[in-house]
Amino acid sequence: MTDQLLTAKDVLLLTGIKSRSTLWRKSNDENDKFPKPLKDGTHFTRWKSTDIQAWIDHLEHQL
Repeated sequence: MTDQLLTAKDVLLLTGIKSRSTLWRKSNDENDKFPKPLKDGTHFTRWKSTDIQAWIDHLEHQL
């Protein structure tokens, strides 16, 4: 099975993160466990669906 690539809008909906600026901040913070996006130049930024799901699962297990 291949990973589905998610847009920023998809990631916001799945994670409950409220703003794109928070999403970018979490993605660029080396100390944050949030998955890093895949980038292709300046026009393409996507996250692997399995990475996002693993991050969600990790948070659920911390509760």
